Amino acid sequence: MTIDLVLSSLNKRLEKEKNLTIQRENGEILNVTCNWNSPVTDQQLTEFSSKTNHILPNDFCSFLKICNGGKLYTDGVDYFELFNLKGIHNYLNEYDININYKSAYDKSWYMIGYYKGYGDYLFIDSEKVANGDNDYLIYVQVGDIQRLSMNFETWLDRFIVAQGARYWIW
Repeated sequence: MTIDLVLSSLNKRLEKEKNLTIQRENGEILNVTCNWNSPVTDQQLTEFSSKTNHILPNDFCSFLKICNGGKLYTDGVDYFELFNLKGIHNYLNEYDININYKSAYDKSWYMIGYYKGYGDYLFIDSEKVANGDNDYLIYVQVGDIQRLSMNFETWLDRFIVAQGARYWIW
């Protein structure tokens, strides 16, 4: 499995249908789409790591080089947004000045996305990435921090298979 294959398969479905009709929990039927940002360059990835001292995992870099973030499974109201490099950098700048972030999240973490409408946040633990660990994702929901036993590639593949559902809390 590769990020490229996962995204190209989803994009083929979107090209054919424009919107996807999906079924979520409790029989909810939605028409959704995905909106992708323009990709980043290797130089931008290197500059990000140099400026922030945070290591980006290879699979997440592959994602950013295909699409620099985007909104997944959006119905116009709810969606999961994976941040672009600027959004991740903005979070890191906020961390330095926001006392609430400092008291809630470890400095080695950086936020890569959130689920609008649910209050869920997805983080990467840069320290785990630096140590070569592949289980570096962290899920945060109000009052609950859960380390996910997976990397970004696995998370994204399962998220797409689950049609944008929060499968990690099932």
